[in-house]
Amino acid sequence: MRFTKKAAGMTATAITVAMLAAACGGAADAETPADAPAADAGNGSLIPDSGRVGAMETFEVGDRFQASEQITLDMLYRVHPNYPIEDDWLIVQQFEDMGVVLEREDILMADWDTRRAMLIASGDFPTFVPVVWGGQESAWWAGGNLLPISDFLEYMPHAQHFIEAWDVEDELEGRRQEDGSIYNLPGLREMPNIESSFLINKDLFEAAGAPTEFDTFDDFAAAMKLVQEHGDVDFAYSPRWNTQASGPLGAALQIAAPNFGTTAGWNREVSIFDHEAGEFVPRVETEGFRELVEWFAGLNEAGVLDPEITQEDDAAVAKFINGRSAVIETNPGEMDGAIRRGAEDLGLDLNVTMITVPAGPAGNNITGGQLGPGFVLNSSIADSPYFLATLQFLDWIFFSEDGREFALWGVEGETFERDADGFPVLAEALGGADANATEILQQQFGFRDGVWMQNWGGSNALLQSGMTPEVREWHNAMNEIKTALPVNPAAPMTESETEQMTLVQESTQAATDTGVAQFILGNRSMDEWDTFVQEILSAGAQQITDLMNDAYQRAQG
Repeated sequence: MRFTKKAAGMTATAITVAMLAAACGGAADAETPADAPAADAGNGSLIPDSGRVGAMETFEVGDRFQASEQITLDMLYRVHPNYPIEDDWLIVQQFEDMGVVLEREDILMADWDTRRAMLIASGDFPTFVPVVWGGQESAWWAGGNLLPISDFLEYMPHAQHFIEAWDVEDELEGRRQEDGSIYNLPGLREMPNIESSFLINKDLFEAAGAPTEFDTFDDFAAAMKLVQEHGDVDFAYSPRWNTQASGPLGAALQIAAPNFGTTAGWNREVSIFDHEAGEFVPRVETEGFRELVEWFAGLNEAGVLDPEITQEDDAAVAKFINGRSAVIETNPGEMDGAIRRGAEDLGLDLNVTMITVPAGPAGNNITGGQLGPGFVLNSSIADSPYFLATLQFLDWIFFSEDGREFALWGVEGETFERDADGFPVLAEALGGADANATEILQQQFGFRDGVWMQNWGGSNALLQSGMTPEVREWHNAMNEIKTALPVNPAAPMTESETEQMTLVQESTQAATDTGVAQFILGNRSMDEWDTFVQEILSAGAQQITDLMNDAYQRAQG
């Protein structure tokens, strides 16, 4: 498997984590070096004896957490509407067997962002808050209510180990705030997230004499044009996931952008870092951003693109299932769920495949991030008798392979077994490999709930353990051909700078979304692109870029 990172002056090859072993101890034991770091269990100065109640005397890489006496973890809990938490869930019982009793303040997902922000800003919030995306903590840390978790990584041996082993030090540095501390500890991935692509109806492509594999985005466009001209469709491509938060074609632009050397869509950056020039530049000024918009505008001009680029998901999915379109955005879960299962419910048999994302003018790339959502801790934990035990437990559940497998699959012998290749499969008593493991594990047992199983966390082997053979093959193909673009360097801002950026960021993004949609739909000629760039710079893109460069230069100094 070939996987590379584009970085200044070097190429780093991600390590291969051993296949999840059937033996007790899991993959982490098989790969742990003899000199792996261990947490300080003595009388260190950062955590006094009074903060070590329930902690393990020694806690090293590969160890499973077991409290030496019962501890209490008070937390905000994000409740998913499809699988609200039950006190008798197996995962809750397992935590109690480990000596961890949860005291939860439950918040519905719809209220999560608002309620969480209000509580953290007030300082009156539980010790542990999960599901915090990178950057969200920027609005909270200056008030002193969050623990600078970077000061205590020595007590989290699994996090330390994988930060180094998976070469994420530089990216993690980007999470430091203006005072030099990290307050949100993110989930870690062995490789960048590879999840979304385009789904095609193979029968419609083949009937039109079009290929079903594409080396470049131009090849993909040419194939869609054949489907439009010779197939029985309204539009060859009808987009979905056009959310208000990401603008029209949010998913499609996100998927394609790295191959044009830029970011777009779901990625809301106004400025991106030019690694050759060594500075942030307005994204709208880059050649890759213009080429990306121009490619989608070309689809519209050719009659390939459905002009309903703000339509709801249900409408786009219905068009694809009923054969009125032949291309739609997807991820593995949506391919097997909304698309295939939706077709089966209507008595339809779709022959679909998720394509490997083609190359573009800038190469065959993916966005390079290996960090996922993380967690923050109330600074009051420094006075808790369970300080060290809490750090050990969170280190195990979020950063050890054993803990991450537990959060994803549950308990071996009860909820899952292993196939001949060592991959976990749902236990025979629960339906085996043919059952819908996700729904069963989420609704009946509490695993894969998005709180303990942080998105994008774990080794490539663990990630692939939850995939069907079809998706695993696609994932391997993407890993083989794609190169990860370097991430933006750290540019931590002061509170004043953050406020200045916040004032103009939303309006700048809204103006960008509006303009991009106009160009793509042909309501504005690409001849006016330079004028558009100046409009976005004046709307706030230049101000944001200046703030980013000031913060970056200060961090370098």
